[in-house]
Amino acid sequence: MWVQKPKEKKYRFSSNYYKIFLDIQRRCDFQISFSNLLLYVFFVLQYTIPIFLAAIGGITAGNDLLVSFIQEFVSDEQAENIVNFFIFVISLLGTLFGTISATTNPSESYDNAAAFNNKFSEFKINLAIDMRNLELTNAMEEEYLQLLKEKNANLSELIEEYNQKRSIDKNQVSGVE
Repeated sequence: MWVQKPKEKKYRFSSNYYKIFLDIQRRCDFQISFSNLLLYVFFVLQYTIPIFLAAIGGITAGNDLLVSFIQEFVSDEQAENIVNFFIFVISLLGTLFGTISATTNPSESYDNAAAFNNKFSEFKINLAIDMRNLELTNAMEEEYLQLLKEKNANLSELIEEYNQKRSIDKNQVSGVE
C-alpha cells in the first residue's frame, strides 16, 4: 500500500535554490539511514563472537546430554549427526563472524557510525533552521530559531559526549591503565 508523503513546506526563494536544498536534504537523509544501518550491523558484530563461542562450548561440553535428549525423538545415529551438524554450523558461523569482526573492528566502527549519525542529524536540522531563517519577517521568530539552533548544538554535544563515555577505551581492552 502506497502512502502519500506529506508535502514539504515550500520556501519563498527561487525554485532552483529549493531544489538544491531538497537534494542536500535527501543526501543527508541517506547518510543518516546508512549510518543507522551500520550502527545495527556493528552492534551485532560486537556480540556475535562471544555468543557463538559460548554456544560452541556449551554444545561441545554437553554433547552427550544433548545426544541423549535428541535420542528421545530420533534414532541414536541421527541424534549424533544432528548434534555434530549443529557444532559444525555454529563453528562455521563463528569463524565467519570472527573474520569479519577482525577486519572491521566493530567497536570502533560502531563509535564512528554513532558520531557521524549525530553530525548528519545536526547538519540536517541546522540546514532546515537556516533555510527558515532566510524567509523570516518577524524578529520574535528569529529569536526562536536562534534558540532552536543553539539547543540543537547543545543536544549534539551531549550525544557526542555520551558516545565517548560509553565507548570502549583501547586501554581497557589491552589491560593497560
